Amino acid sequence: MQTLPKSVKIVEVGPRDGLQSQSQVISSEDKINYIDLLSETGLQEIEVTSFVSPKWIPQLADAAEVSRSINRHPEIIYTALVPNFQGLQNAIKCQFRSVAVFTAASESFSQKNTNCSIDDSMTQFQDMRKLWEENDLRVRGYISTMWHCPYEGPINIEPVIDVITKLFDLGINEISLGDTIGKANPNEVRHTLDTILNRWDPASFALHFHDTFGMAESNIIAGLEFGINTFDSSAGGIGGCPYAEGASGNIATEKVFSLCDSMGIETGIQKDKLDEAAKFIRSILKKESLIHAED
Repeated sequence: MQTLPKSVKIVEVGPRDGLQSQSQVISSEDKINYIDLLSETGLQEIEVTSFVSPKWIPQLADAAEVSRSINRHPEIIYTALVPNFQGLQNAIKCQFRSVAVFTAASESFSQKNTNCSIDDSMTQFQDMRKLWEENDLRVRGYISTMWHCPYEGPINIEPVIDVITKLFDLGINEISLGDTIGKANPNEVRHTLDTILNRWDPASFALHFHDTFGMAESNIIAGLEFGINTFDSSAGGIGGCPYAEGASGNIATEKVFSLCDSMGIETGIQKDKLDEAAKFIRSILKKESLIHAED
């Protein structure tokens, strides 16, 4: 266990992970306004969208339009999730310098989420690798179901280590470890981190907690105790995984900010600006939900 970090980087995933599971369609204009508000908060990284087939995630069918229309600040990393080679090509066309790929620690979840095995996903990443290296992209990797799977239950550490090893062998810069259904508890988080960080540097990892069962803040504290200083969150606490029933609710960026602030850990975020962005997207979702209900 290390001394708590003096500063934390919050990766804002609301525009992608927060919106992808919303049943009502959010307009491109509202998405652009949301991202532009987030860009004024002091966040260091914002995940803008995913270049996934509209067949699978209709909400993100406007990925290119949104990506080309946002106001990009030079000091902020703007990231796009890319599920395959075509998605990577589209992200490059939209001027992204940072992309993210995703896999899982659970074979069943991988099949449900991506229609392919974990090994198949690694083969896809290997095919994509030359293109991201040619374009000198920073690449982030997500591992879903790190602790619990909605289909398989608790996850053993062995497949986790195997997936992490393969991602780093592909030249991935940072790996975000996801508690997809929000079921992990701090003891489980500590046990996993104790094993992982005996092999790798904590600076290579981020933690992505869902607050489904109200344990996300305690799990973040556990991560901080092990020297992790990058956490994913969603302004307004919106979203989750459309392939994991009951997993709605990324931990709110406001909660992560308040937690860090109470512990004297710097985030670089302006609270009033963050509150404005969170209030905006919650009002849009409420408005669209009411319209959807009336229809």
